[in-house]
Amino acid sequence: MKTVQLIIIAALLCSPFFGFSQEGEGTEVEQARSIDKISLTHNQEQGLQVKVHSIDSISGDVKDTTTIKLKHSTIYIVSENKSDTMDLKEERRENTHSLTYWNGLDLGVNGFLSPKGSLDIGEENDAFRPDYPSSRSLSINFLEQKLCLIKDYVGITTGLGIQWNSYKLKNDYSLIAGKDTVFAVLDSNINLKKNKLRTTWLNVPLLMEFNTSKDQKKNVHLGAGVVGGLHLETMFKQKYDTDGTSSRYKNKNDLQVNPYRLEAMVRVGYGSFNLFASYQMTELFEKGKGPELYPFTIGLTLVDFD
Repeated sequence: MKTVQLIIIAALLCSPFFGFSQEGEGTEVEQARSIDKISLTHNQEQGLQVKVHSIDSISGDVKDTTTIKLKHSTIYIVSENKSDTMDLKEERRENTHSLTYWNGLDLGVNGFLSPKGSLDIGEENDAFRPDYPSSRSLSINFLEQKLCLIKDYVGITTGLGIQWNSYKLKNDYSLIAGKDTVFAVLDSNINLKKNKLRTTWLNVPLLMEFNTSKDQKKNVHLGAGVVGGLHLETMFKQKYDTDGTSSRYKNKNDLQVNPYRLEAMVRVGYGSFNLFASYQMTELFEKGKGPELYPFTIGLTLVDFD
């Protein structure tokens, strides 16, 4: 007899005419359009217990969990909404992506430091003395990937970028590449209007990043680490007047520039505002083939691709 009663109750629960209310709420629980599984148990202490695992026949989503307590019975509708789970995963992915600060367009000022870390590179290197207001760096950092270590607060970021370091040379020297060295020649017969050295690099960062908030607008962020560089091109360009005639000179010889470089970098900011500084730990020129100079760059992120 008890088995028959359980079957009748299960049939009533599945009936579109049977309704009940959630505990503590006055809203009516909507009947599922398809029932995947119903589990019935009964004992004298807890009475009838019904577990309903229901799936929406149209969307394919399993409905939210609902607990209903009657006088001598408890009904559990157990579910997991797959679409909500996917939304949470997508939201986390977006938050992780928004809390990285490598992607973007960086603009900075270039210069050279002596082996002692001084801006005074010595009279022997006058040919390489930069005109700082006109010595600029442009970076397009187009790819980034972050590995989260402590949620979104601590992680390791890597990626790819292309950087152009342009140095406007203050003095009227011409740079000439020999077989095993680069040297400078001062020519007083020409009036230089432009005297520029430019190097191009492919950058790969490895930065440890720290964030104080998951809200990007309120986040104070810090990134520190190293950036490896592959030398792509060197160009030396001049524009000058001789006897009233304007002339141009361009040389794409590598000028003994190191084929690889390693920089120390720090990036810090608040919200979408970001500052950076980098110091090249390797010499600009191959060892013994040019003056011992160490480039540096200081700047800010103009456009955040995220």
